[in-house]
Amino acid sequence: MRVSRFLMAAGLALLVAVTMSVTPSAQAKTDEDYDKLMKGVGAANGAMRKAADSDAAAAEAKKLVALFKDANQFWAGRQNTEAADWAMAAMNHAAEIDKAATANDMPGAQGHMKELGGVCQACHTKNREKTETGFAIKKS
Repeated sequence: MRVSRFLMAAGLALLVAVTMSVTPSAQAKTDEDYDKLMKGVGAANGAMRKAADSDAAAAEAKKLVALFKDANQFWAGRQNTEAADWAMAAMNHAAEIDKAATANDMPGAQGHMKELGGVCQACHTKNREKTETGFAIKKS
């Protein structure tokens, strides 16, 4: 009986692994996808900073973690290690904001919000440019 449970668990794990490798990723692949991703970051960041309570801030921080993970993968795919590192740093700050807000430590969360803003500003300064219709990724 234990062997059959083990085999079932192993089979399920294999099925999940195969499904995940075949399922198309929702990550940003084009400049337009990345623009949508960054608009999501802006919305979540704004909502997090204006959150009425720590639970709402934590919920928005969780969204940011996922969005910055996608941003990291976008930049890694373009071999821009500096931008990928900034996205990873932003993801880590968002995770710390979630952790602090969940613990109702809003001063701690606000400290990471400030750090997150600095990371965002550094990446934007290096990798985006103003256009007539908004912003675009700088062409190298």
